[in-house]
Amino acid sequence: MNAALLRAAVTRDGPGSPAADLADILLRTSDEFARLWERHEVGLRWSETKRFVHPQVGQLDLYCRLLLEPDQGQSLLIFTATPGTESHEKLDLLPVLGTDRFTADTE
Repeated sequence: MNAALLRAAVTRDGPGSPAADLADILLRTSDEFARLWERHEVGLRWSETKRFVHPQVGQLDLYCRLLLEPDQGQSLLIFTATPGTESHEKLDLLPVLGTDRFTADTE
């Protein structure tokens, strides 16, 4: 995954960028990285479902959307629950999501 993300950064930022410099160093010093780099992977797809454990309502299975702003190098994650599911009902119990800390368990 990291090799694919670095390849995407090199493609986006071009030769002479910090990403390209890092890739060059890794290609010279790591046979494992060189093998991964040769796969030419640039777009890995992560699971769209994320599992969170909230301290008050318990397990939440949420759908994750990633919105990218490539010109600014920013991304936004949006988590939603399918209406009618237990996770959706649990979200309705929370007046403000984001003020509590909870862990994520990716599947």
